[in-house]
Amino acid sequence: MRAVSSRNLQPENFMNLSRLAIALTFFAALTASGEENRYDVLGKVLTPFLSLLSPEAASKRALRMSVRIEQMTDLPAELAGAHADISVEAPNKLRLHGPVLGETLTIVRNGDKIWVHPGAVAKALLESKGDNKQLPPGDKKYKLGDFTLPIPSKELNLLPIIFVVKDVGSESLDGEMCRVLDLSLMQEIAKSAGFEGWVGCVWARADYTPARFTISRPGWNIVLRFDRVAFSETLPKSTWEPTTEEAGDVLELEPKDYSRFLRAISGFKKKEKKE
Repeated sequence: MRAVSSRNLQPENFMNLSRLAIALTFFAALTASGEENRYDVLGKVLTPFLSLLSPEAASKRALRMSVRIEQMTDLPAELAGAHADISVEAPNKLRLHGPVLGETLTIVRNGDKIWVHPGAVAKALLESKGDNKQLPPGDKKYKLGDFTLPIPSKELNLLPIIFVVKDVGSESLDGEMCRVLDLSLMQEIAKSAGFEGWVGCVWARADYTPARFTISRPGWNIVLRFDRVAFSETLPKSTWEPTTEEAGDVLELEPKDYSRFLRAISGFKKKEKKE
């Protein structure tokens, strides 16, 4: 999915929607039933994720979650039933363990330190060729930045109003009742961001963590299941270190090779298959 350009999410765009926020709040107050307002629910689902990247936000700036693909258009056979374990700690720590190109990889960033397990697989990917050409050399000047938001943190409370939210009731997932919300971007924002025709749906647990999320556009859709979502102050230091089983086969990457590796597991490899 193409990332939303930060140019399309400038602070003034959100401030221009402040009147709409007031109108929506007023309308919700007039029409509210016994259930919590749908925009409040969406805000409580989104805010903890976005606050991870905000220095001014609450202290819970770490996250562990387990995600699996329930359904996806043209889902590769090796991804059927597969899941990924993701750990994040602001401002610059990430651990991803999951399937990549038919292999199960662990990719860890701890500040400027990066390592991959199995190292032999990572090395082979970096040395892979497409059309008799290797990946381009890394940029020695490349630097890893901190995780950041595309919008100022003070505008986070306005984020839900860029969506059109429809309450479609409740549904039980694994015995847990979830509030189900259909989502679409406001027409003007969808057009400017290049997301016309995209729609989504979120199943929110009672604690406002997502249990399921779908996103689709004409001809394509994906359904993600969140088996675990847990926010915390920090994560153990061992999170960013190889386990006993991993320690014997680790490839450490310099920052200049990190972007090469990401290209090796995404665009470069895909291009090779097509050609």
